[in-house]
Amino acid sequence: MPSEHQNDDWLKEYYSRLQSESQFSSTRRDNATNWGLTVFLGVIATYAALLTSQTSLPSIWRILLLLAALALEMRFFVQSMIAYSFLRRWRYLEQKIESHWSTGKPTLAEIVTDVQTYDHGRRATVSKRDMVWSQVRAGFLLVFLALAALLLRDVSKLSEMSLKIWGVFIGLAIYFMWEIYSFLTYDQLKKPSKLS
Repeated sequence: MPSEHQNDDWLKEYYSRLQSESQFSSTRRDNATNWGLTVFLGVIATYAALLTSQTSLPSIWRILLLLAALALEMRFFVQSMIAYSFLRRWRYLEQKIESHWSTGKPTLAEIVTDVQTYDHGRRATVSKRDMVWSQVRAGFLLVFLALAALLLRDVSKLSEMSLKIWGVFIGLAIYFMWEIYSFLTYDQLKKPSKLS
């Protein structure tokens, strides 16, 4: 840790780094969310084109399109939650330093403890529930509901489910479970034990 006369320089340099990290995480979250919404709109346009096409295509093509879209949206959803968690971590530390500079509280020792816990210890400042809720509010709930509704519409019109279609559905379910497992076990998304 820095010596007493280096504290101001150390805090200024660290705060500057936090601002860069915060901006990067914010941009990453916005990009993941925007890509998710862009893919959604592209899929809806493609789906509508397939429905209104003069050539009668089997509904399996629409089903495959929707399943691929759900897989992509799940990826964007998880990545945007991770970026949100990082953004909140950096903002938490920035606010602690700003408060220290303006009021003297928290103390420098408390800031060092927070840096060791959240930055060096790579812990989250928000719960996974808050991460999910932040992205649900960003529009992913509408995306998942719309894609699922269209998928149910097409599946309900099938006379029978072939083995290939079941295989694709099972593959998507396994992929979703893998993404959820990876999210739940990602070390940097865990809160410190004292806050759990």
